[in-house]
Amino acid sequence: MVNTVKDYAIFLLDADGRVASWNEGARAIKGYTEAEIIGRSVSVFYPEDARSAAFPEYELDEAVRLGRYEDEGWRVRKDGSRFWANVVLTPLHGEGGRLLGFVKVTRDLTDRREAEEARIRLALERAAREEAARRANELAALNEELQQQSAMLEEQTIELQEQAAELQTLMERLEDSNVELKTEFERAEASRYDAEQSAEEAAAAYRELDHFAYVASHDLKAPLRGIANLAQWIRDDIGDALPDETAEYMTLLQGRVRRMEALIDGILAYSRAGRARTEPQLLDSGAVVAESIELLAPPDGVTIRVQEAMPAVMAERVVFQQVFMNLIGNAVKHGMAHRPDVDVAVRWSEADDSYEFTVTDNGPGIAPEYHERIWAIFQTLESRDKVEGTGIGLSVVRKLVEARGGRVWLTSTPGQGSTFGFSWPRTGAAGEA
Repeated sequence: MVNTVKDYAIFLLDADGRVASWNEGARAIKGYTEAEIIGRSVSVFYPEDARSAAFPEYELDEAVRLGRYEDEGWRVRKDGSRFWANVVLTPLHGEGGRLLGFVKVTRDLTDRREAEEARIRLALERAAREEAARRANELAALNEELQQQSAMLEEQTIELQEQAAELQTLMERLEDSNVELKTEFERAEASRYDAEQSAEEAAAAYRELDHFAYVASHDLKAPLRGIANLAQWIRDDIGDALPDETAEYMTLLQGRVRRMEALIDGILAYSRAGRARTEPQLLDSGAVVAESIELLAPPDGVTIRVQEAMPAVMAERVVFQQVFMNLIGNAVKHGMAHRPDVDVAVRWSEADDSYEFTVTDNGPGIAPEYHERIWAIFQTLESRDKVEGTGIGLSVVRKLVEARGGRVWLTSTPGQGSTFGFSWPRTGAAGEA
């Protein structure tokens, strides 16, 4: 029966590892006839690097030591071709435990290995395509927002006729930046197809987009600073002779410039959120919250209460603190826009495998139909002239938390305040605490 098996190579080795029997499956898998292989060393079936490392002898020794040895690895046929094999070695003992030899069973798993590698390769390519598409959508949204800001600046500069030539030059520079942004967007579109080839190419596209985000923010801020300076020079030159209406326009213009600078900084922070990593460390979350409140420096009339005995978490300090600063700062900012006595509470609780933190305010509250929308980039529910903001803070919070295995949520009813929450895994990105 053994001699007629064709799917498995089943043969005997003597105590020195030389072939002592040969079945039909061994001939089919390895290519040797019985006359060609009997008496030869089992090492003939191994690649050169395995023979140089004495791996065949190691397998025989392990089989004797353990009573059975199983392995998967590359083997070599008579014609020099390689195949992926599953090997089981069983020692044979005689009277008194004397080693007589070995039974070796080999199965060709090349097709299975190739199928697994193809599945992994397809999964990596699909992930690369999805990530490239997501980055392309982000760049499209960024381009649309910058174009809207450009149109707004053009409308506001109409009132500054005596400075029209200089402002036009600055707007041309801004338009050039938009052209560069469009060019980079087109490159990102092209890289989406290139990224389908391998995950490494997708990583290279990340680095290129990071560099672009830095350059774009720098080039966009330069003309904005110029606009702000020109507006201030006009105000200084004309002084009290500046009409009230024109002075109001100048104030609006300067406010729009500051807002766009904040927007550019926010876009840059959003593009980096979730990807720049540092080594997690064990942090006292209560101390991180206290430091965040100190950095925010809330004005008089704002009360921030923090639950006692906050837990220790494994986290990257800058990331963990950025989440709290955005949520607490958001609660203070929107609360002050609607009432003088702002009250904010920071609490925590334990879940199955994570800690859950919440920031609750007594602000205006948020209607249910906006609960998902506010987490998207550039989304605000208040007029930017009423509550200054870029609409990026909450999207950065969501991106940072989800990149580290957590989730975010909102519980709110109009007129009854809001509770923003997020979960943080009990083990950090580096493993068990």
